[in-house]
Amino acid sequence: MPSLSTAFAILATFGLLYALARRPITAVATTGYLLVWILIASWVKQANIGVALTLADIGFFFLRPAENFKLFLNYPRLGLILVLLAVGAIACVLIGARIESPTRMLSRPKVGGYVRMSMVLVPLAIALSASMFATQKANARANDGDAYAAFLAMYEMQNVDGVIARLNVFFNNRSMEATLPELRETNRFAFDQGSTSNAVGVLPDIMLVLEESTFDTTLIKLCPVGLCDNAMMYPPPRAVRNQQGPLLVHTTGGGTWLAEFAIMSGFDWRAFGRGGAYAPVSLAPRLQTTLPKHLRSLGYRTIAIYPTDGNFLSAQSAYDDYGFDEFYDRRALGLPDEWTDTRDRMVFDKTLALVHQKIDSRPIFVFVLTIRNHGPHGKPLEKLPSQFRPVAKQMSERMADYLARLRESSQDYVALADVWLAAPRPRVIGWFGDHQPEAAWEFTENLTRLDTKRIAANVARSQTQYLTYYQFTGNFGIENTVTTHDALDLSYLGGELLAFAGLPLDAGTQAGQTVSHACHGLMFDCADRALISDYLSYRVYDLHAVQ
Repeated sequence: MPSLSTAFAILATFGLLYALARRPITAVATTGYLLVWILIASWVKQANIGVALTLADIGFFFLRPAENFKLFLNYPRLGLILVLLAVGAIACVLIGARIESPTRMLSRPKVGGYVRMSMVLVPLAIALSASMFATQKANARANDGDAYAAFLAMYEMQNVDGVIARLNVFFNNRSMEATLPELRETNRFAFDQGSTSNAVGVLPDIMLVLEESTFDTTLIKLCPVGLCDNAMMYPPPRAVRNQQGPLLVHTTGGGTWLAEFAIMSGFDWRAFGRGGAYAPVSLAPRLQTTLPKHLRSLGYRTIAIYPTDGNFLSAQSAYDDYGFDEFYDRRALGLPDEWTDTRDRMVFDKTLALVHQKIDSRPIFVFVLTIRNHGPHGKPLEKLPSQFRPVAKQMSERMADYLARLRESSQDYVALADVWLAAPRPRVIGWFGDHQPEAAWEFTENLTRLDTKRIAANVARSQTQYLTYYQFTGNFGIENTVTTHDALDLSYLGGELLAFAGLPLDAGTQAGQTVSHACHGLMFDCADRALISDYLSYRVYDLHAVQ
């Protein structure tokens, strides 16, 4: 049944519309119309990103409305939905004004004003109070301090179903505030851990590339080997050392900002309740220790390359909070406005030119995002490269389009790695996929369509749509290639990068590596759930990683 906050929020909406229109039937019709569109928008968001729509989403979107509205330009169907919503709402009001007379009492100058105000404020106050009473559930916190319970509550939100459930999720989650994991009075980690290192004499330059929507497509049985087995899945020609394997990420179909948060902070956003979904706003300003901040403490110059507008989803302010010295967005780099026009090599060429242009004695850490393979996918058959057209019939047009773009991304990354690793100084380059594309779901969510021998053994079969891939490569050290078959949780990837580069590890990263080894690379799927709670409490309350 509807929660108290949902019921009174709907009543407050009706009260507002009734107060404005002074026509009860018009207000009822418009309220119902808006509720239908909330349900449609919730379904669309869950279908594309995996999480139902909330009031907090609306607030998050309107923090940077001018930039964020570009989302509707890149997803024309969403733009059409927005236009239809606006047109329909206006039509409801205009039709109501023509066929229904206003209520006389509400039209009185003095009394009517007081009545209309109370119609809005009274149910709104009750709705807000009810929402505050539901804070514990809404924040997905567990009274016994079990971090897994918080994760499970978030997982249930990601799999919400039913009309009433969707409305409850929407109206009960009005805040972007993130909540901290429960404090454990004692934990299994020593507070005074020092730094450890197998550091090389010269600190290596590091480049890490977030490859948009990239995963190991050879998982799919139907995927032709010649088109799905890409060069970027193998060690680059100049590799001296190489480490790669499956990656367990925290979103599917979208949510790149949460992958960025995970690699920078070493945390899964779901550990911070539902407010964690708005990490660039709710958590980034509170982070005290991050991957870029640690590298800066070692003497690194930290650079972020962002191929779209810096204000999109509050990215630039978040990257400032993460600890980057320099941030370059699409405008600063002179990249195209259209995401699908921004081929990876364009971003890489701009990055290399920027790095070489500014001569600096400090070692460099460059974090590069790509955007070319962002959805939607489904280019018409005649516009696809000829070798990918049979895939459209065998699999789908969306997958054919995705694979064609992925092939370009693979070629561009291999070329980048060749240039980067050719330098005389020690260097590390790596890439990871932030999430799977929506185009792959019809295959990765169906085990009968997957080569089960290639699925990470430590990942539950219900989470195959959360599997991507990562790779680290260095041009120094003892020649070695390691390919893991177990998946690594994205939360640990930053620590793995530091260890691969031979850099000192701070106490939080050391603890993360301890947990990763004990839990076989997993976080919330770890069999020792108490260890995860200990780890989160240690990092948050003992090391003050988040304030």
